[in-house]
Amino acid sequence: MRAAAPRVVVIGADEGIRIVRAARLAEHYGIPRLPAVDLLIRRQRLPADGYVVDGAPQLLDRVAGTGGLLPALAFADLVVLLHGAEWRGADEACRVLRYYEARGVLVAFPPDAPDGDLVVAIDAAVRGRSTDPPERPGGP
Repeated sequence: MRAAAPRVVVIGADEGIRIVRAARLAEHYGIPRLPAVDLLIRRQRLPADGYVVDGAPQLLDRVAGTGGLLPALAFADLVVLLHGAEWRGADEACRVLRYYEARGVLVAFPPDAPDGDLVVAIDAAVRGRSTDPPERPGGP
């Protein structure tokens, strides 16, 4: 039996670092990397076999303020927050981060953390998954 593929959201203010890390995680798991901005514009259906979505917390917070999180983002197995030494928490303590923190799926790593550390956290989150996310309202 094949292990469940992860549903991961990678967020962080530095776009270059975030995109590269999300691409490496997607390659490791053999799942697609989807920029959050593309999901918001195209409203595309998410792959059933897992995904890595990347986006800036501020972008996701603006979307949450206009109607709630997309199901992909709301039902992630794990949300990886990449933050540098300049991160002060309070500046980025937006609704999206508080939501993920309350669900117990937010984990913070420095941008230079080894990929293996993130993989261990993601694998543990997938093992803890109890149900599949609900279907997107209005979707097929």
